[in-house]
Amino acid sequence: YTLTGDWERFFQAVLDYCRDIVEAAKGDKLRQRLDFWGTLALMRCAASSPLAAVSALRTRAGLETGEAEREELLDRLFDGTSDALPDDDVEPPAGTEGPALGALIAQAEQLAGQAGDPKLRLVTEHLQKLVADGFNPVVFCRYIATAHYLGRHLKGKLAEGVALDIVTGELTPDEREERVEALGEAERRVLVATDCLSEGINLQEQFDAVVHYDLSWNPTRHEQREGRVDRFGQ
Repeated sequence: YTLTGDWERFFQAVLDYCRDIVEAAKGDKLRQRLDFWGTLALMRCAASSPLAAVSALRTRAGLETGEAEREELLDRLFDGTSDALPDDDVEPPAGTEGPALGALIAQAEQLAGQAGDPKLRLVTEHLQKLVADGFNPVVFCRYIATAHYLGRHLKGKLAEGVALDIVTGELTPDEREERVEALGEAERRVLVATDCLSEGINLQEQFDAVVHYDLSWNPTRHEQREGRVDRFGQ
């Protein structure tokens, strides 16, 4: 997909903001490194959805962050170990505060509530085709905010009679399983989920297609997601 209009302008504004933040930290290696990681996290969130960008922009990491917190931030940023999957869908902090922060938040909030998102439009068309072809897909998102953004905008856009639900790390493991089973009772269904469902729960009885709304930086996560509906001969 190609970003156009307000979405293209917003992402360019995010890039400019990130560049300014890192430039301002020159001369302070620790600050510059933290700001680099934080702005990288912000760019990931902005590429995921405007709502994920809002969450990241409102959660900023300061220099007081300890070593353990920094390691956790890096692990989450780069799609770390599979052990982190059930609780790894919260938007990371997006660096330190800058003068353009308020304007970025306002832009992201405005985009999150309106139609026209090129990425969202493309996945909607793709899901409509999958459903028309008889598939029951799972759509995997990287962040909780993106899953809710996608679920909200998809309602009413799919064929009549298609049930849709959202499962994220906000739910306990038992609640996730109950939601999946309840959705599986619908004749036609679409599940929007984060990586909390990409390990440990078999979805092949209820779903038979996977859509990666967000691409992971760790390709193993793609295999884990797809393994929920296709056991690869195991």
